[in-house]
Amino acid sequence: MGVEDVLVFELRDDGASLVGGVGRGSGWAGVVDLDAGTDPGFAEVRDRRRVVRVAGDAPTRVVGPYWAAHGALIPVGEHLVAIGGPDPIRASSGELVRHATEAVALVGDIPPAKLLADELEVVQAVQQLNEFVPRSLVEAATHAARVAADALSCEIGVVLLRRGDETEVHGAGAAWATMAEDDVLNGALRRLAERAATGPIVEQDLAAVGASGLRIVSCYALGIGRDSSLGVLIVGHTDLRPRGFTLLCRRVGRALADAAEASLLMATAHEELAAQRDRYAREARMDPLTALPNRIQWEDELETAEARWQRYGRPVVVLSIDLDDLKATNDLHGHSAGDELLVAAAGILRSSLRSTDILARIGGDEFGALLLETDAAGAAAFRARVAAACAEWRGKEGVARLSISIGCAMPAAGETLRDAFARADRDMYDAKRGVTPS
Repeated sequence: MGVEDVLVFELRDDGASLVGGVGRGSGWAGVVDLDAGTDPGFAEVRDRRRVVRVAGDAPTRVVGPYWAAHGALIPVGEHLVAIGGPDPIRASSGELVRHATEAVALVGDIPPAKLLADELEVVQAVQQLNEFVPRSLVEAATHAARVAADALSCEIGVVLLRRGDETEVHGAGAAWATMAEDDVLNGALRRLAERAATGPIVEQDLAAVGASGLRIVSCYALGIGRDSSLGVLIVGHTDLRPRGFTLLCRRVGRALADAAEASLLMATAHEELAAQRDRYAREARMDPLTALPNRIQWEDELETAEARWQRYGRPVVVLSIDLDDLKATNDLHGHSAGDELLVAAAGILRSSLRSTDILARIGGDEFGALLLETDAAGAAAFRARVAAACAEWRGKEGVARLSISIGCAMPAAGETLRDAFARADRDMYDAKRGVTPS
């Protein structure tokens, strides 16, 4: 008949199963079923017992997952034969029936070797996904999309990842770069994902055309996790290689979705552990009362600033800051009043600095600060801002006064920032005693 593919289906009460043929008919034997309720072309041929032809400039769906530019559906007894290829089919209906009858006569049982090859295809796809160790949810989702697209020879593989109330889209495949920026196709996939939350969906003739001109001709969507709680896996064929999804495709997809669940859960646990580790690390470097960096962080900041100072010599002012009369306040009004003073002092100091400056609580009533790209005049202005804010402050615990002493120093040639901080500390004690600051 001069066609590429011959697909021989054996009829059942509610559909038909592919049992052999040539080209796709041989390769898809045993993994394609037709459903009379969802495949009107098949139902028409079966019920009306007549040859139906399909022809067009571009491949279109002939039956089930099979696409071709030119095709025909031919009823033969308890069988249905589909043929197709890129060239027009010029044979008469009688000739098509004769050739279809010969094809039915040649079809036998599905060879065991093919069944084994199909099973190995499923195993290898799942193994590829299981062997991957993701470091993040995004990495796990993207890898699952890539493996699914490759395993099913699809131009698009997408995982729509659910994070709380948000849905992230991560994709792979030859057509993904174009599709990622196509809002029309992204919208179509999101709607498909919503429908797939209640069960797998096979769209053998989706025919979604995006703003980019990319056309998705068929899709297979299925949930990941119980009740699709983790997301949805979608694979799709475009008009670059138009075809649909066989039963084997669906089995591979289901196995990959199950394997993706384990991968996404692993990635979730990894992210949670990393977030917990980061939180502990931050807490270890933060003063819980004032939410300022503590002495550990201050020492690191001092080292970083020291390296910058030694290399570039840019101006920097080192501040030693002390909250006055904290012990007396604790003894007279209680520690809650003292805590109020500390929190207020931290707030005033923080608001008096720029976002690029560094501030830390380095002891009970001691603070340290680095004013970057600042000179003595800038330090004096900072002192004035703090003094004005302290004068306006009123406490809630019976404490009416807030006083902060500040010592300043700029590192000289041959000095380290620690040397400068020691001088700033002396300057701070002079300020406490009312000595004119240097």
